[in-house]
Amino acid sequence: MWVAFTIARGPALVRQIPPARLSSSPPASLLMPPLNGLESAASALRYWERKQEVIANNLANVSTDGYKAQRVFARLLDGIRPVAETSSDLSTGSLKQTGNALDISLNGPGFFVVSTPSGDRYTRGGSLRLDEKHHLVDADGRALIGTKGMPLTLTAGAIDIDATGEVKQNGQIVDRLKIEAAPKGTELQREGETLWMPPATREVMKPEARSVKQGYVEESNVNSMSTLVDMVTIQRAYASVQKTIIEMDKTNETVTTQLAKPL
Repeated sequence: MWVAFTIARGPALVRQIPPARLSSSPPASLLMPPLNGLESAASALRYWERKQEVIANNLANVSTDGYKAQRVFARLLDGIRPVAETSSDLSTGSLKQTGNALDISLNGPGFFVVSTPSGDRYTRGGSLRLDEKHHLVDADGRALIGTKGMPLTLTAGAIDIDATGEVKQNGQIVDRLKIEAAPKGTELQREGETLWMPPATREVMKPEARSVKQGYVEESNVNSMSTLVDMVTIQRAYASVQKTIIEMDKTNETVTTQLAKPL
């Protein structure tokens, strides 16, 4: 039974709530999850473990062309337990000049569209080659799609790709590369290290909004130095939480084995 009290100067004044408003349980706004030190510490430990896994994967891909670093942030569950969530850093990596006519990169937003057995996928990797069918494919053999919806088929001869993604060979237009952008606020789902699944609403970039550079490849946007510093910070935080758990476990042992002894 809940009764509200109003405290004034002098004697306490009691204002009773009408019976119809009385409740046998406290208001929802006053309900809070029980605090459990070991449980909260274990959640923190899992958070740091997940962050370490992501940072280690970023370091492993520091030399992977077109790789986008993953970032980890904490989401509080029940307001007290941290849960690791990840997102992709889609900022443009450094563009490295190669002089190879089949190396291309995007200087800014957007994704090349490649064909896979599971359907279309997005990629930023622009180290291309011609396969045995003379299709323009990426480093893993996935065919790049043109605006006609088909893989680009090329023959022997000079290849020119302009800033809009238009592909010419021997002075003749073959097709224009299909380049799409993720709608603002969309978090793309990763597939492997350099592929993303297209969102439900696909957005083709206008030719004038593109900035394709031939003879360049986009390097990973992972900063190796800052990532190594993050790794050290994570290891220290992990060790600190581990120490906290050990101390709480010792306290629980003292309570159950010493204080609980009968006199």
